[in-house]
Amino acid sequence: MNKEAKKENNYYVWKKGEDLWLNNWFKTKEFVCQCSHKECVDQRVSIELIDRLTKIREEVQSPMRIHSGYRCTAHQEDIRKSGTSTVVAKKSTHELGNAADISVSRLTAPQLLPFVEKRFKSIGIALNFLHVDLRDDKVRRWNY
Repeated sequence: MNKEAKKENNYYVWKKGEDLWLNNWFKTKEFVCQCSHKECVDQRVSIELIDRLTKIREEVQSPMRIHSGYRCTAHQEDIRKSGTSTVVAKKSTHELGNAADISVSRLTAPQLLPFVEKRFKSIGIALNFLHVDLRDDKVRRWNY
């Protein structure tokens, strides 16, 4: 049997380096923080985020690539300082485990957008990916 990530307070939690299943489509390694900070060990991603991404993945009937999932605070600060992104919040939804940057190889970001808009109100639009997060208080759209 495939090993599954632990559920804790509405999040999947695991340790960096663990390769566990979140569900039938996604694994922890897809959402792991991409930093090289040795203190970055504990990882997390919202169960609701995974549920919404799963519905999109099943609707488009094609694998989804996760460009970025969870980010530790140190990695988020590295991004902020690097200036590589024009939109980096003070407390990123990636840091909370509530966001992902996604794409589907057979769809452009504009083609993927209608599927994403059914399930997310907060969407950042880049040339090759869409940022989605769980903020549902109002519709948010921005471009990278």
